[in-house]
Amino acid sequence: MAEYEQSQAFGGVIDLLEAIGARYAIWGGVAVVAYGEPRFTQDMDILLSPDRFAVSPFVRRLHEMHYHVDEIAVNRAMSGGYFNVIHLGYHIKTDFYVSVEPELQAMIADRIYLPFDEMRRAAYLTPTAVIVAKLRAYQESQSTRHLDDIASIVRLQGKKVERAQLDVAAARLGLLGVWRAMWEQNQSE
Repeated sequence: MAEYEQSQAFGGVIDLLEAIGARYAIWGGVAVVAYGEPRFTQDMDILLSPDRFAVSPFVRRLHEMHYHVDEIAVNRAMSGGYFNVIHLGYHIKTDFYVSVEPELQAMIADRIYLPFDEMRRAAYLTPTAVIVAKLRAYQESQSTRHLDDIASIVRLQGKKVERAQLDVAAARLGLLGVWRAMWEQNQSE
């Protein structure tokens, strides 16, 4: 899959989210690449707030832009859940999680804008929030890919993450030992 195709497919989604004033933040692999070391990701993950989100114009515009999206699935997700959008020409997927959890809503509220490509900026979770999200994902799946992503962010962003906040979040998840080991193993002096 060409980087150009991903940029086009993901960029169209970002442009639409910005145009309609959606409260969103990129998380998952694309966020890890923004803060950590380069790695391949097949899709883009978006954390989306349902607040003041107009489903019908969003779906209509995506269809006009040659994306597949199921309006019923989007409406169902608005009370908390997943839906996806697929670019019909490139077959590239963007996964959305509509957040109703206060912790995830707070992460969206704290989002920051970073360059996405040469033409646009996009909203991302903070590096600290990405690590918390990856700890949660690790707790749910036990997939070491999430630990690799955390290690990558710590190596590149170490001093910029809020360690005390991460200690508290990891302790709440029962992962304080895992988090501290990741910090110690990947922190550069």
